[in-house]
Amino acid sequence: MLDDVLVIDIGAGTTDLCRMRGTMPEESDQITNTFAGDWVDERLSEEIRKVAPKAQFTREMVKALKERHSNVSANAPAALVELPVEGKPQPFDLTDAIRTACRGVVAPIVDGLAQLIATFDPEFQPRLKQRVLLAGGGSQIKGLDFAIEAEMRQRLGEGRVVRVEEPLYAGAAGALKLAEEMPDEFWEKLK
Repeated sequence: MLDDVLVIDIGAGTTDLCRMRGTMPEESDQITNTFAGDWVDERLSEEIRKVAPKAQFTREMVKALKERHSNVSANAPAALVELPVEGKPQPFDLTDAIRTACRGVVAPIVDGLAQLIATFDPEFQPRLKQRVLLAGGGSQIKGLDFAIEAEMRQRLGEGRVVRVEEPLYAGAAGALKLAEEMPDEFWEKLK
């Protein structure tokens, strides 16, 4: 998908939204925010402190918990984990904490999508809402595509989100495809 598509790329430090319309995107076609992987990690740390105030954990432990259990679905499997308290492992149910932290990226993403859609040709706005592509490491959060769709339907009337098959490398594959089709004058500007 290169024409009339909205790309969401959730990385560690930023979430990048880009409106593609068959040509090289301009500045007005792109929005970047910091509601991404590192932000979710920080939010999850705060949520864990609420559930387990005496538990000891590091940023790396939080990241590993997120990567293993991330889910925004209301019927997510329980995230039962052990964290040390005064040196002794204790069991904690972090299901709600993880869901809350991960869901935090949904509203800022839909805010950006709404902005990109609203500034697009009104004739093609419905098509754009049906062609949202979710990529990047953060796209691996289970149920995130459905959560974004639900928020889009509520706020924008409709929406369809497709998760890329290979979230970690799809951006590179897309950039290669775009580069292969790029006119020579664009390459001259890079010299």
